[in-house]
Amino acid sequence: MLITITMIKNWKWSILSVMMMGILFISSHTPYQQQDMKPFFKDYVTLSQEDLPQVEFTYDGSLVTPSEPYQYVEFFIRKAAHVVSFGLLTLLCVMGFKERGRHPSLLLGSLSGFGYALFDEFHQSLVKGRTGHLIDVFIPDTLGILLAALLYMIVNRFHLKKSR
Repeated sequence: MLITITMIKNWKWSILSVMMMGILFISSHTPYQQQDMKPFFKDYVTLSQEDLPQVEFTYDGSLVTPSEPYQYVEFFIRKAAHVVSFGLLTLLCVMGFKERGRHPSLLLGSLSGFGYALFDEFHQSLVKGRTGHLIDVFIPDTLGILLAALLYMIVNRFHLKKSR
């Protein structure tokens, strides 16, 4: 089957959604030891407990504390990556449903992002050296999904006002 430029244009958001899912799958399939950012930070940044906000809390049974500064910073970077990744995936899914004429595209795209977040954590639980945490689905992933939905609604409303 010959793929034409028109087909790619008509399916661009869906193709990008699948590509994003592929990126997330590969990232989740990579053992933590290969993704550990702490050695990089230790080589290039000097951090001490005093440099960080003095807030500690328990996340999925583990203490997140500034007394371990490199681990503390890595925790927030990883959770921010969850927010951004699943927000982007949700936006791509919403646009993919919209280009296919599937309504309500915002709901379908958000549910797709959430469904993939569940799958992603399950997949991680099967990878040696990784763990799947449902709390990641319900906090950073869902935050990314909700922020993407909000962004979509704001931009959509702006475009509707502009077109009137």
